[in-house]
Amino acid sequence: MKYRAPGRINIIGEHTDYNDGYVLPFAIDKHIYLDIKNSDKFTFSSKNSNEKISLNNLQKTNTWADYIIGVILELEKKVGKIPPFSFNIHSNLPIGAGLSSSAALEVVSAYALNDILNLNLSLEELALIGWNAENKFIGLNCGIMDQYASALSKENHALFIDTFTKKHELIPLNLKDYNFYIINSGVKHELGNSEYNIRKKQCDEALKALGKNSFREITYDDLEKLEGISYKRAKHVLDENNRVLKTIEALKNDNIELIGEYLFESHESLKNLYEVSCEEIDYIIDNLKNKVTGARIVGGGFGGSVLVLSKDDEFEKVIDNLKYEYNKKYSIEIEYFKVKNSNGVEKYI
Repeated sequence: MKYRAPGRINIIGEHTDYNDGYVLPFAIDKHIYLDIKNSDKFTFSSKNSNEKISLNNLQKTNTWADYIIGVILELEKKVGKIPPFSFNIHSNLPIGAGLSSSAALEVVSAYALNDILNLNLSLEELALIGWNAENKFIGLNCGIMDQYASALSKENHALFIDTFTKKHELIPLNLKDYNFYIINSGVKHELGNSEYNIRKKQCDEALKALGKNSFREITYDDLEKLEGISYKRAKHVLDENNRVLKTIEALKNDNIELIGEYLFESHESLKNLYEVSCEEIDYIIDNLKNKVTGARIVGGGFGGSVLVLSKDDEFEKVIDNLKYEYNKKYSIEIEYFKVKNSNGVEKYI
């Protein structure tokens, strides 16, 4: 049986999903593919890495297989013992590029087991199983955006998610003669996961200082009671939530240029207030200013990718020179591709 789940691009709403905020992702046409078969033991193999892991009993392996193992353990809490299967994956989704390959792996595994075993769990439930696996088994305190986007997206739409209420709404994605592009910086700094969890803790500390339970209770007046890091982190969350709502309004009004302005604003906030950018990413953004419609860092940060909004001819004018200058400075050959949106997780032939 064969299944696939897409990666995602988040148009705007970065580091808001674990802070009860708003996000606006869509699934992209880059997938993790899973071929699953009955087996006498749990086996995990990847065509991309030529690895093969075999387990009689599920336990942490400190490899990519942990994302699947975490999902199986979460499923077992809901439905009881899961029989052994052979999981064979391959991917055209760049790993470590901030495109949510881990969530795609979790979602496709949960979806496949749900289908084969006739568990009758909803897409929302499967997304939450993936989210629980990443938080509890992997130990990354992420929000629900990535798993929701991989499970619930529809082609030609963005997915507006209120992570506080878990409500979601499909927003038509009509970009006219504009397109989204991804530029993979080719760097992923090792401090990414640890700093991600630190940001979550800093946000919790800001809430505690204000005596609030959620960022949805915080106003701009409350910000004046904060200082230092707490102020910076909280201001980013409030500002970014507003940018999500303004971006949806701009989409509905076909004002694509305005969305570009919000992307640049988002990057400045992620760089200066949330402090999750890095030198290489900032170099790319600085080289794109005044040349494309908008750009910002995407994903957890400290490397990964840049999301670019641009007309085709504008992008083509700048990308070759950027590749040359970036390689000269960092000795890295950056890769890029035009983003096409897609459906969420599905079985395929």
